[in-house]
Amino acid sequence: MASDLRQMLSESRMVVAPGVHDGLAAKVFGDAGFPAVYMSGNGTSASLLGAPDIGLLTMTEMVMRARAIVAATGVPVIADADTGYGNAVNVARTVREYEAAGVCAIHLEDQVMPKKCGAMAGLELVSADEHADRIRAAIDARSSADFLIIGRTDARLPLGFEEALRRARTYADAGADLVLVEMLQSPQEIEHLVRQMPVPVMMNAVSGKTPDLVPAEFANLGIAILAYPLASILTYTRSMRDLAAHLAHGGSPAQFSPAELSLDQYAQVLGSRA
Repeated sequence: MASDLRQMLSESRMVVAPGVHDGLAAKVFGDAGFPAVYMSGNGTSASLLGAPDIGLLTMTEMVMRARAIVAATGVPVIADADTGYGNAVNVARTVREYEAAGVCAIHLEDQVMPKKCGAMAGLELVSADEHADRIRAAIDARSSADFLIIGRTDARLPLGFEEALRRARTYADAGADLVLVEMLQSPQEIEHLVRQMPVPVMMNAVSGKTPDLVPAEFANLGIAILAYPLASILTYTRSMRDLAAHLAHGGSPAQFSPAELSLDQYAQVLGSRA
């Protein structure tokens, strides 16, 4: 499937990869016809720990969840690998573990450890040179060139667009297959970034934090991979909270709107009989 993802990118068609946090979500989106899914670190931290994305998960925990997601779907999985969980030596092991789990691509971000969600305040970054070393270590560690390394920078909010642009170019020059600039703030920034990069660009679209564009508009700006990292976990959390309130006030599941799936519908999603 790693070669499938590289082939999609070579065909210059934008890959839309909804964010997922477990095997069920991966299966649902894969069955809906999406060409890839994106394992969100934020969603994984929320679903596994019930905690915010502040660097609490270990590499081993992330890889275990990635392996389950890969097993649940037949489409390529792109995964959040945080900072690589240490220095260049740790990054090399991270790459080998994710690749062995069947993941097709990972992104590595230039934050210090412990990291934070890219939308949070108070982000701290390592130097661009240090992160470029991480990128080079990741490339050296992979067993196949089809396993894609995405160089991510979180510099846009704390340091501004020009520094984010400089860092993205540095990571591309270090050998990253794609770059990801977190929290771009306008279509003009997206377009300028794409024009300046020698490699394809991935975009994390987050409602209320990045431009509210439809996929066709992102494609017209030149985005290669479009991920919605938080859409599914936000929808899940709202539905669960509303259901909890409904039941706590004496309602029944059958009266809840939107209604729960029937057992037959649920079994169909899972590929079994009720």
